[in-house]
Amino acid sequence: MEEDEQAHAGSKEMNPAVKLALTLLVFVIPLGGCAALYGSLYTDDPLTAEEHNDLGVIYEREGKHGLAIREYKRAIALDGSLVTPLVNLGNVYMKEGEYTEAERCYRKALDRDPKSMDAANNLASIYLETGKDYEKGLDILLAASPRGDMPAYALDTLGMLYLGLGETDKAVESLEEACTKAAGDEALRAGISANLVKAGVPGGCG
Repeated sequence: MEEDEQAHAGSKEMNPAVKLALTLLVFVIPLGGCAALYGSLYTDDPLTAEEHNDLGVIYEREGKHGLAIREYKRAIALDGSLVTPLVNLGNVYMKEGEYTEAERCYRKALDRDPKSMDAANNLASIYLETGKDYEKGLDILLAASPRGDMPAYALDTLGMLYLGLGETDKAVESLEEACTKAAGDEALRAGISANLVKAGVPGGCG
């Protein structure tokens, strides 16, 4: 606002509604103090659940896991129907080695969306990481999606679960399919190729 406009605005007669609000504040502040004023005027969260989730992603990428957890929890509190913040929260807990908390988050995500491939894959990955419950991991993955529809990263997890159960043929089949689907993603393909070598295929993805 320019200086002339400010002077003009100051000369206007005050709106009766604004005058009433200011009058009420004169009485409210002494009674309730600054805490009451803060509580009544500044506690509304200006961010949406999605924005809190996005902020959590930024913190997570910067390695600020405590702040990322806080933002994901705020997103979940604001919109209990969202699946992504639950999966993201589970991912941070998994990075921190807090597998019980991570498993709880992924299970809640699957309760809300049983077809969430990210939640199913990451939950199954916990069983690979902890070296137990491979069959449970298989059930969760296959319940989320038929094998033929799985993305490369999930086929990789599936293959390693089969390998853990000693079902080498199924492991190789899943991993080779993962190699094909991972074309163009060299980092993922390299990981799958290493797993194929573990499964007894010396050339990996080839």
